[in-house]
Amino acid sequence: MVLVFAQQATNRLSYVLDFAFKDKGVDYKIIHDQIEFANQSATKLNYSSLDLDADYQVEPSGVLFEEEIDPNLKLERGKDGLEIRGTADELSVVFYLLSRYEEYVNPNKDEFGRFSAKESQLYQFGLIDRPICDELIMELWQRIGLDYQEVLKRFECVPSFDIDVAWAYKGRPLWRTLGSIVKHGGEGRLKVLLNRQKDPYDTYSDIITYAAKVDRIICFALLSDYGPKDKNINWKNFDYQSLLRGLNSSGGMGIHPGFNSFMNAKKQKEEIERLEEIVGHEVVKSRFHYLRFQLPESYDILLENGIKKEYSMGYDDHVGFRAGTSFPFKYFQLHKNQQAELLIFPFTYMDSTLKDQMKVKPDQAIELVTEMVDKVAQVGGLLMCIWHNHTINDKGEWEGWKKVLDETVSQALKHYKS
Repeated sequence: MVLVFAQQATNRLSYVLDFAFKDKGVDYKIIHDQIEFANQSATKLNYSSLDLDADYQVEPSGVLFEEEIDPNLKLERGKDGLEIRGTADELSVVFYLLSRYEEYVNPNKDEFGRFSAKESQLYQFGLIDRPICDELIMELWQRIGLDYQEVLKRFECVPSFDIDVAWAYKGRPLWRTLGSIVKHGGEGRLKVLLNRQKDPYDTYSDIITYAAKVDRIICFALLSDYGPKDKNINWKNFDYQSLLRGLNSSGGMGIHPGFNSFMNAKKQKEEIERLEEIVGHEVVKSRFHYLRFQLPESYDILLENGIKKEYSMGYDDHVGFRAGTSFPFKYFQLHKNQQAELLIFPFTYMDSTLKDQMKVKPDQAIELVTEMVDKVAQVGGLLMCIWHNHTINDKGEWEGWKKVLDETVSQALKHYKS
């Protein structure tokens, strides 16, 4: 039990303390009375400017005692680390990052309406590649005398796969098949359609093998209507439905809301219902196609549609830790000043980010992901990464990239054993 002295209890303070202690297996209690705080014997954290006997004191910046959004609030670089309003208040820093405060006050978006890594203060400070929140919380535990070893044992690696295009050749209507033959030639396509050759995007046996190695994987199915950015197999296709039911048994299937449904509750609900019809149970997991979402609107729509777990918290244009953490955390509705029942699972990297945005080669990518695996293992977090079924086929532009995922899993398993 950790006793926390604070002159008032707020939704923001409870949110951060839940993340720091309760979610990691340690109970806490907020105390307002100085005498009561002094008379109790326990691990003590003084979150006030008062001079009290405690294991550690954090002087508040004031952010956790506010209800409104401050349009001018930013992180600052102090001599000993990150600060807010000139105060080394690690709890406020953690809240700022987890709540995605900067995404509420920074209006700049990319061509798809997304908040990019280059707009992030962690990126600008050169800290995007570190799980800053986790490091701050681990240091806080050490300062107040808590044993962090049990948290370190929680380290886990969970690869995830977006099924944007289930097959390169199979399952398409005749008009699309003929158009592709005219445009690209048809020898390989005909062999696949005649069952003489495996479809180049059919890597599902490999995906199942990864699931067996790390105990689970998660797949996200694109079931939106056909469009320029949504080119998957029609959701009514029998073979596609059978594929999704099979993948669903390997860790639970999530919805992959289409390019145009990230701000459209009705469209998104229809896509969720399609997947529920296929797999035969409620769908509670989601990751946005193209990682296209905006806060708070997109997350509020997910809540409206019954989604309980969200997996889009990362960047398309850079690897790293968008919210400064590798741990799942609750969505804080900053505009309502309250915690919501949506659990956010951050990811560290995506395949296309490495290859297309950062322009690294597979061997360079292995060095990057090995560093990230180590950093997540050092705080006991969850190492999530995003791949696609067609990017692990070792063909064409993705030749040599499957070994990056192989090495991610291999490096993670070494930490399982250590």
